[in-house]
Amino acid sequence: MSLRTDHLDFGYEAGYPVLRDIQLEIKDGTLTVLCGVTGSGKSTLLRLLAGLYPPAGGTVERGTAAPDIPSLVFQQPETQLFTGSVHKEIEYGLGRHGVPKEQRKDLISRALERVGLPYGTFAERSPFLLSGGEQRRLCIACALAVSPGLLLLDEPTAGLDPQAAQALLQLVQELRSSGVTIVVSTHDLDSFLHLADQVIVMKQGAVHYDGPAAPLLADARILSAAGLEPPAWARIAQRLVQRGRLERMPAAVEELLADLAGQALPAPVAEELQVPGAAGVKARAADPGAAALSPSSDTVPEPAHAPVPTGWRSLDPRVKWLGMALGSLTLLGMRTLLPLLLTAALIALLLRSAGIPRRRVLRFFRPFVFMFLFIWIVSGMDWSTPDYAWGPLGFSLEALQRGGLSVLRFLLLLALGFLFTETTTGAPLREGLEWAIAPLRRLGVRTRNWSLAVTVTLQFVPWILDRLGRLQLALSSRGPRTDGRGHWNPRQITMLMVPMLIMAIAMGDELSTAVESRGYDPDKPRSTAVQLNWRSRDTAALLIVVLTAAGLWWCSLASRGWLG
Repeated sequence: MSLRTDHLDFGYEAGYPVLRDIQLEIKDGTLTVLCGVTGSGKSTLLRLLAGLYPPAGGTVERGTAAPDIPSLVFQQPETQLFTGSVHKEIEYGLGRHGVPKEQRKDLISRALERVGLPYGTFAERSPFLLSGGEQRRLCIACALAVSPGLLLLDEPTAGLDPQAAQALLQLVQELRSSGVTIVVSTHDLDSFLHLADQVIVMKQGAVHYDGPAAPLLADARILSAAGLEPPAWARIAQRLVQRGRLERMPAAVEELLADLAGQALPAPVAEELQVPGAAGVKARAADPGAAALSPSSDTVPEPAHAPVPTGWRSLDPRVKWLGMALGSLTLLGMRTLLPLLLTAALIALLLRSAGIPRRRVLRFFRPFVFMFLFIWIVSGMDWSTPDYAWGPLGFSLEALQRGGLSVLRFLLLLALGFLFTETTTGAPLREGLEWAIAPLRRLGVRTRNWSLAVTVTLQFVPWILDRLGRLQLALSSRGPRTDGRGHWNPRQITMLMVPMLIMAIAMGDELSTAVESRGYDPDKPRSTAVQLNWRSRDTAALLIVVLTAAGLWWCSLASRGWLG
């Protein structure tokens, strides 16, 4: 399958583009290496090529060569495994592609054999109990089982031992020979660069280089400008060419070894053994030509500038803490519909002004929809007043109204917490909380334990959103929906929740281990991570928060008739 992009643009949030003006052409049956420093847009580009993200601008055109199926293998194997056995894991993707049941076992067996996981040994094992390398190979088997015309691999050798990595490289070459178009996003240039028909170097969301591998090996400055280094064997060859030990730049490590065979090389001097850097300045100074061509660890990639918080996002975290506390207390006191609707409109306005994408908001609340509906239905059952009840389960209109208000109040409390965690990062959040509860230290309360527990809990919200988004994306990548539904069905929701729970437990265990490894002592003072700075606009913002909370509270009392 061939690929072509025309002026492709993409951004996760408005105003912060991730990819811009990407123009590429990838021929059918070729191996393309996509490289760049972390944050350069490699993984995002792969997802656009796979059709998992709609572009913000431009187009992605896929050739019509059969089979017209793209398969993407993500970087983290734990975010793309869902079922109870290896067999079912691969079978799910085959079912999504409409493969008849009688053909599936043979396809599953062949896919597992190709990645070195014999069917008889691994078919009934749980994917969650495999090693990291075995999980990665299983993910590749899931992609291969559907016989894709386009295979996209995101850091495929990460987490693999040398033997498994070598087997993967051999598999990639076999797939290319069979006509599969392969795009590999990787930092492992030593393994993949000499195999590439085409190399795409990304830099800050744009294409820095697009062409064959030879120019990158001959001139290290191309990769160096993007914050990368040539493979180790290429750096050695460059030095040898500069010193006249080689007549030409070899195309692969095998050619380098062949050219060196039979040559009696002199022993290196001490300075040549030093690692390039502060200690290797003398070695480079002695050979200016080599210093110009060989990349050094002194080369620092241009930093990716994170967006600076603006507007009310940049307020002192103490204002946000007080705002959340006042908002929560006010919400808990509301018993009628009007003040709850006013609060909902205010929170919606704040979410919009914070620039939080609508997609992210919907993704956060979607898992709670069924729970809210269930609670509402159960709360509507009332057998205490049979004269007013209706239906076989004893529903009453009054109970449904009370339950609906309670559900709405709970929903708004969740929305307030979501807004808070989305607009306040971890360190300022914790510093603001410790400032608020500092007076409790005089009573012997270990405030450091409280602040640590609260901030870790709140930071779980964006972490869960991120992991849930990855799981949904991985489940979508298994193939098109065959039921025609626009939303996840109950079975798919269950498939998402199981790995989500496993990852949450693992995350909690890692946090506990991290706290212990740092020698955390709640009785000792802690150095300040972020210096809080209260400004005049923070005072104005706090005044607005207090007046708004007072207004909503007055509205709540008035709607209940407490003001006469």
